[in-house]
Amino acid sequence: MFASLYRAASGLCNFISLPTVGETKTLPEYQVVQNTAGGSSVPPPVPDISQIPEDLAPTILEARKHPNSVAVVNEVNEFYLKSWPFKTEKHAQRFVDEGFAWFVCINCPLSLDERMHWGCRLLTIGFLIDDVLDRMSVEEGVEHNSQVIECARGTLLPDRNQPAQWIMYDLFEDMRAVDKRLADELLEPTIEFLVAQADGNRMKPMSLREYFEYRDADLGKGLLTGIMRFCARLYMTPEQLELVKPIEENSMKHITFVNDVCSYEKEVLAAKDGFELGAICSAVPIMMDLCGVGQRETARVMWQMARAWEVRHFELVEEVLKKDSSPAMVTYLKGLEHQIAGNERWSLLTPRYNKTGCLAFTEGR
Repeated sequence: MFASLYRAASGLCNFISLPTVGETKTLPEYQVVQNTAGGSSVPPPVPDISQIPEDLAPTILEARKHPNSVAVVNEVNEFYLKSWPFKTEKHAQRFVDEGFAWFVCINCPLSLDERMHWGCRLLTIGFLIDDVLDRMSVEEGVEHNSQVIECARGTLLPDRNQPAQWIMYDLFEDMRAVDKRLADELLEPTIEFLVAQADGNRMKPMSLREYFEYRDADLGKGLLTGIMRFCARLYMTPEQLELVKPIEENSMKHITFVNDVCSYEKEVLAAKDGFELGAICSAVPIMMDLCGVGQRETARVMWQMARAWEVRHFELVEEVLKKDSSPAMVTYLKGLEHQIAGNERWSLLTPRYNKTGCLAFTEGR
């Protein structure tokens, strides 16, 4: 019974195709390709040339995308193309190709139409800030993000010449006006994420356990689930949030390993510039040292572990649903599955981590 309730939460959605933004800012194919199988909102498959070992078992998780993905992505991209100081046309096209807004659409497919854009805007500004910090010292990064945090809280009026400040300020003002409770619940993990981005500890040697604890904030576990709850208008009690913690921790291990395997080359490129906050922060070197094997073999081990965490996900879901099978819990757990699956699909498609994008891998960075 519990499994059927869980499966029913996803539903089927129709894909909507709209014009792209501008002649030189067209969306890459993976963000606009239509999949009409059963009329469902199924993301495109991973390319034949991908970072997955050929003999790896396929994921058992269900990936979906929001039915209004193209419309929302166009809206959010247009906003940032007008508001963010991209250095060149190639940087602007790189931004569009990498698909930050599309990442949220595939991570939060159960979002309400009218709220989807807020989640996309919030995570997009997080990605853009992350790229800015790659070229800063720790002190510069802390100062930069401290001001952004105060703007998010609403305790500091933004400098309108600083996009990171005024975008974050306006976002949270707008979200609080729509749903103060969920916006306030989203604020705390947003702050944790911004603090972790400029944390000098990212450069220190860590055990795998310590690394997972750090990445919970840096990769935005609470930020992603907070966005999901805000965009789906999903209210959870403190008791329910406590109950799902083991599933969230398991989910984050999967998200971390997949992200780190796929983004490792980007991390290496950023580290070459020599800036403190651009230093490599990845589980790949930790696992290479732990296993005593090379990068390729380590990636294979990490993918196998990710597949094992997928099996564990459904075991934990069954345990939780025996204690609480409320509609909110069922929806939340299905949302977590979509986040894990969505992160993997995006990580294998985005030119942010792959050499198969519209621009050459190193262009516009």
